Amino acid sequence: MTVKSEFSQELHQTLKEMMAAIESGVTDEGPSIVDLMKRIDAIGKEWGEDAPKLLQHYLEKHSYAKAIDFLEGRDETAAPKC
Repeated sequence: MTVKSEFSQELHQTLKEMMAAIESGVTDEGPSIVDLMKRIDAIGKEWGEDAPKLLQHYLEKHSYAKAIDFLEGRDETAAPKC
């Protein structure tokens, strides 16, 4: 397993966990949304300049749904420009 795949897997899991916490509205179980955001930021910083530029942009702008799409291969930049 490469470092990139370790970062992407951890980032993907943390992003999904945060989105699920937001959707459920439950704040008493598991890490808080703020804690998850801090972890996402930390993963991005640990990955550093090796992270794909578009993913870096999504993380910097807190576009977490787009970051998930990017990690899952559903990035809008892959869509045909008709």
